[in-house]
Order: sequence, then structure tokens, then C-alpha cells
Amino acid sequence: MSEPLAGRTVLVPRGGAWGERVARLLTDRGAVAVIAPLIETKPPRDLQARDRSFAALAAGEYDWVFITSAAALEHLRVADVEIPAATRVAAVGRATARAVVDAGFEVDFVPAGRSSALSLTQQWCSAHDPAGVGRCLVLRSDLAMAVVSDELEIRGYDVDVCIAYRTVGVDLAEAIVDDLRSGRIDTVLLTSTSVVRELSHQVGALPEHTVLASLGPGTTRDAERRGLTVSLTSPEQSIEALIAALPHRSLETRA
Repeated sequence: MSEPLAGRTVLVPRGGAWGERVARLLTDRGAVAVIAPLIETKPPRDLQARDRSFAALAAGEYDWVFITSAAALEHLRVADVEIPAATRVAAVGRATARAVVDAGFEVDFVPAGRSSALSLTQQWCSAHDPAGVGRCLVLRSDLAMAVVSDELEIRGYDVDVCIAYRTVGVDLAEAIVDDLRSGRIDTVLLTSTSVVRELSHQVGALPEHTVLASLGPGTTRDAERRGLTVSLTSPEQSIEALIAALPHRSLETRA
């Protein structure tokens, strides 16, 4: 039996350890993986504010820390910040929770169902009374909406926000742009609205047969607003589920 993604060439839109891991998942299923970052993360512009928050977290001044992406955790690790054992961790979803565990920390809360800031906040708040919770810290990017911190504040929790990193676009090589426009790269993983933005801006219209595979409904909506046709949305917001949902190339050709 042939490998399920044999003959498919897939653009992996982020580099680093994440990109390498995703490339391995794809090649294990027979695909050709092309790591071509459309975005990367950098330290925030206000480093002093971030470092103050990181120092307070490391000193045990927060009872809860909300980690809204694996990238936020990566920047904690780069800054050599440890989450104290007494500080409880809420992760936005299973993929982020796995990153927390891989970093050597425990996860105390993960929302059930789809990973989203709203699900995290609603489910966590339903299980915790503001009177019994101390200070909370929300780690997020410069582009993320303030859903978690706003909801916590409205509900009476003592919350601080730390912009842990910023997301910036990366210019694709001309050869990659040509491969996308020609259809030689026939599949693109849309893993965030930032990836969608850069793909639309740098490449524009894609061939009709190109499979645009979205990690979640929010990313799908943003892609469609920009005129991109999304072929599939992952049933779960994890890269493993997204790759498993990619169509078999031979079946697609026969259709």
C-alpha cells in the first residue's frame, strides 16, 4: 500500500524545531516537505516590560500563568525563565500543553474541545472563583487579541498581560513563490492568520488544484476573507490532525 501523501509537495510555513518536526511528520507519510517560513517570532519591542513580567513570574508572584501559544513558551525558555512549581499553568489547547510538558513544567488546565482563547477563558472561569484565585499572568503575542485578559478582568480576576513576543513576516525566496504560483508546491499548511496574511500578500492567487489546509476555523475565515479557497479545516487544532486530514494525492487525481 502506497504512503498516504506520496506525490504531494507541502509548504511548511514556519522554521525552527517546529518546522523540522512537521517536515518529519509529512515525509513519514510520503510527502515532500518544503520548509519555507512565512513568519517568525522575535522579542517584543518593549523588552523591559517583558523582562519585568518574566522576573515576577520566576519569583512566584503569580498563582496562574495562561500560555496562549507554544511560541510564548519558547520565548520563556530562551530567556531561561522557570515557572515555579507553585504557579499553576493553563494552556490554550493540547498542542500548547504538550509543549509545556516537553519543557519540563506541569499543566493544570486545558480546555475541552477546540483550542481557542474563548474556550480557555470560559471553561477556566466556570471552574474558579475570583475570590479564591490570586494574581494571574497572560502571555501572548503582539498580534493576539486580548480575549483571555479582557474576559478575566471583566469577571473580577486580578490579571496582568505580558507581550512575550512579536510575530513578523518573512520574505519567501523567489523560487518558492514561483513554485507556489505554478502549482509545483501543491499543498500549503495555513497554521495561523499571520501565515494567511503573508501568503496572500507575497503570493496572491494560487492554482485551483492547490490544497490550502487550515489549522482552525478562525484561520479559515481569515483566509476566505482574503479571497483564498480553503480546501479543508482540521477537525482538531493540532498539526497532527491537520496532516492526517490531507487528501491522498492519487484519490484526488482520480476525482
